[in-house]
Amino acid sequence: MLRLAMICSLTLALSTSFASQIGKRLAQQSRVPVSGVVMNEPELDLRAPQTPYDDYGPNVKMNQDATTRRQNEITMCAWVQNPNIVMGGSNDYRNGDASGGFYVSTDGGATFSDALVTRGPAGVFEAAGDPVAAIAYNGTLFANYICFDRTTDDGGLYVQSSTDDGATWSAPLVIAEHIGNPTPDFEDKPYACADIVPTSPYVNTHYVSWTRFYWLGGSPIYFSRSTGGATPYSAPLRISSSDGCQFSCPCTGPNGEVYVVWFDYYTGMIQLDRSFDGGVTFGADLNVASFNDVWGIPNPCGTFRTPSYPVITCDLSAGPRRGWLYLSWASDNGSDPDVWLSTSSDGGTTWTAPVIVHSTTDSWQWWQWIAVNPVSGDLGVAWLDRRDDANDCLYRPYATISQDGGVTFAPEFPISTVMCDPTITNFLGDYNGAAFRHNNSFYYGWVDTRNDVGDAYSTWFRLAPPAPQNLVVIRDGNGARLHWNSVEAATYEVYRSDLPGGPFVTLVAATPDTFLTDPTAVTATDERYYQVVAVED
Repeated sequence: MLRLAMICSLTLALSTSFASQIGKRLAQQSRVPVSGVVMNEPELDLRAPQTPYDDYGPNVKMNQDATTRRQNEITMCAWVQNPNIVMGGSNDYRNGDASGGFYVSTDGGATFSDALVTRGPAGVFEAAGDPVAAIAYNGTLFANYICFDRTTDDGGLYVQSSTDDGATWSAPLVIAEHIGNPTPDFEDKPYACADIVPTSPYVNTHYVSWTRFYWLGGSPIYFSRSTGGATPYSAPLRISSSDGCQFSCPCTGPNGEVYVVWFDYYTGMIQLDRSFDGGVTFGADLNVASFNDVWGIPNPCGTFRTPSYPVITCDLSAGPRRGWLYLSWASDNGSDPDVWLSTSSDGGTTWTAPVIVHSTTDSWQWWQWIAVNPVSGDLGVAWLDRRDDANDCLYRPYATISQDGGVTFAPEFPISTVMCDPTITNFLGDYNGAAFRHNNSFYYGWVDTRNDVGDAYSTWFRLAPPAPQNLVVIRDGNGARLHWNSVEAATYEVYRSDLPGGPFVTLVAATPDTFLTDPTAVTATDERYYQVVAVED
């Protein structure tokens, strides 16, 4: 069964009442931002019980450590064959300096376990970070991260994989490595994806793009792919013509296409490159849209860094927009940042004029991520938002969904009741992440300061299906009879509570009828509240 999203239902009562050495050197060399985990050295969920009509789930802490050290820079992904398998990650400082932390849920994000906290090859590096999670069609989990020292110029880019939902992991595999080199390049800010289309000629291939800071200056985008051979990953391939790039993001198309976007700081443009042979070769860079980096405007509250970044994703559903590309980024509007979106229906050759995805433009909206549901083709967008604080300081995540290819968006809504204070730390990471989920919904992960200087939190969010109309409850002896008008739904779920705000329990898990009897005994003074939910196949 596919539930359409936030459940709008009717309620009626029976009664009338109711910085490292590397970082310092690179910062002096380049105006392109270096990864925050390299530059920054280490240093009560209040939601009510969930009711069936919530449009987002519980706020769940993914990292399970008991320390008050920070986790930030959140990544999210889900398994296309079973989106109850979801993987998150963060810069994880539980062991002092940063590690690549990865967390796995097997129950749709209700609970998480610590799956991997790593600094790469044992005993080699002082720190790790920039975590990236991806899951292939066959269920293989990939954990990408950079490793580095704060006292030397050693560093590298690594990946580990798991074929048992994160219970065990491979040894770190090298994508790029610099140890003992007196003039090493620095590998920074990877992002990754896996081909999840079963008919693709490159299904299950894992793709990684990142920024390489040259020792002598310059920061082009590089790319590597899993090969399955004796050398697990291909030799790093430069794919950007510009030397002033950062924040790359790859995705795949329905026929095995590979798309990579990044910021070109020399031109102020978001650029795109494409491969049609599984990442072996790429074409010419294409300019897509201009951006004004949020990092370039004053932060009204806090000293944490606020870089912009582009995110690209593709519709892999069987719907009418199969193959459409979506590109999102945050950009300064002259006084504060907004979240923008552009779409392409021709494989990235042409793009629509950018639009703002939210209705409020007089406060900060930043650190967005987007995902397309591979069943419905709906587009989910979530970001951090300061609109609910008159001082434009505290933040919480907001979300919206588009069901028409980014032409219109549902009214945005908060997906956490907790406002976070960013002033308690000088580093919140550089990005947050989102992923598709079952039941036409989405996951979003963000850095949350409700407990300490930062934890990796996540939730799911969804839209409202048509609500059953004209719910009528009539006393029937010691029980009650319910009936309602039908809507376009295969079945209905019915919930009951003795309190108007819940918690609600399931009365009927699924019925095709628009009527039923609740035989549960009630007295003349009892109150009983009901909710009817429409569910589609």
